Order: sequence, then C-alpha cells, then structure tokens
Amino acid sequence: MGSVQDQVAHGRWTIPDLVLIAFAGLVGSAVGLGIVGQGSELTATLIGQFFFTVGAVAVVGRVRRRDYRRLGFLVEGRDAMMVVLGMGLQVALAVAFLPVALVVGLETDPQVLTGEVAAIGGLFRRMAVFLLIGLIGPVLEEVMFRGILIDALAARFERRGVIFWSATAFAAFHLTGISMVQPMESAAVLVPQLILFGMVLAHLRISRGRLGPAIFTHAGFNLLSLLVLIFYPEFA
Repeated sequence: MGSVQDQVAHGRWTIPDLVLIAFAGLVGSAVGLGIVGQGSELTATLIGQFFFTVGAVAVVGRVRRRDYRRLGFLVEGRDAMMVVLGMGLQVALAVAFLPVALVVGLETDPQVLTGEVAAIGGLFRRMAVFLLIGLIGPVLEEVMFRGILIDALAARFERRGVIFWSATAFAAFHLTGISMVQPMESAAVLVPQLILFGMVLAHLRISRGRLGPAIFTHAGFNLLSLLVLIFYPEFA
C-alpha cells in the first residue's frame, strides 16, 4: 500500500460500507437458519452469511461507486505457503494464553462455534463446514477487515493506527459468537488473541500491498482448529 495516508481518495471504501456489509451477513445467517431443518443449522447460517456478504459487497460497491481495486484482492501462488504461518500462530497464541485461561478460570470453549463444529455429524456436513470456515470465511473476513476497513482507516490514521484499530474491530466482530457460559472469562482470553492475530494480518496486508498473504495466513489459522474439531474432537 505504501504510505497509507497518501492514497488518492477517489473510490475509497468507508466504515459505513463495512457496517452495511457486516449487517447483511448477519441477516444472511438468520435467513439461512430460518429455511433449514433440524441438524443443518450451522451449515445453513454459514452459507446464508456468505451469499449475503458477497451480495452486499457487490451492491455497496456499485451503488456507492467504490473502487474494488482498493481492496487489494490479489492472490499469488506463493501465498499458499502462508498457511504454515497461520497454523504456527494458532499454536503459539493458544500456548501463550493458556496461563490467562487458568488465571481467569475459563472452563469452556470461548466461542460457541467451537462446540457446534465439534458436534457436526456426517461427512458431507463436515466437509461443507471445513470449506466454509477454513477457506471461504477467511476470504470474506479479509475483504471486510483488511480490505474495506483498512482502506477506510487509511484516511484518518498512520500505519500503526490502521493496524491497531483494524485488529480491534476484527476482535470485536467475533464477540458476536462468544460463549455465554463464561462471557467475561471467554472475552479475556479470546479478544487479546484476536487483536494480536488481526495485527499480524493487517501488517501483511499493508506491507505486501495485497490480500493474498493475509488470506492464506487466516486460512491456516482456521484450518488447524477445524482439523482437530472435525476429525479429532477428542483432542479438542
């Protein structure tokens, strides 16, 4: 991206754009949940969120005349190696925050999604969730938080501010799926991890000038958890 504040403002994405798109994704989740039968709720909500989010990006971009090139959606073959970085970050953050979990007395999974994924039955549903959370989810979230949001924040902050505030928004977004069994304890463990992870992703986006490295790093982070939850839930 270069100097983030020196970019031309024409076609810049804004925070209201992100709010509209995020809200559309939540509506899509609700719609998906409302049209499926018992046992397919998670898959349906993820599919609904995907289609509504993609649709919202397309509509908002067209109606508000945003420049899609500003999102930096460019992927190169070498970016696939970043999956290893994502997996390493997953392990490192889990180990680093284990003492925090013990101190606050966290006895449950900090995210509701963790238990829902572990409980999925059937090979088809498992593979669908693996695809949606492990691959499609990172693409959507990177477009939203390292594409749209970073472009919006670049109009107001220097590089460090863009990295920090985009990571904070990324962590706050995930509070919608936090466990209500121990919400405060879950937040104490989950939020700092997501802020640190979000800062790494934002740094990759800015330093590389495109979303590819951040997408694959994010995918690796998610995929390691999914591999354990879906195929080896007894170790979760």
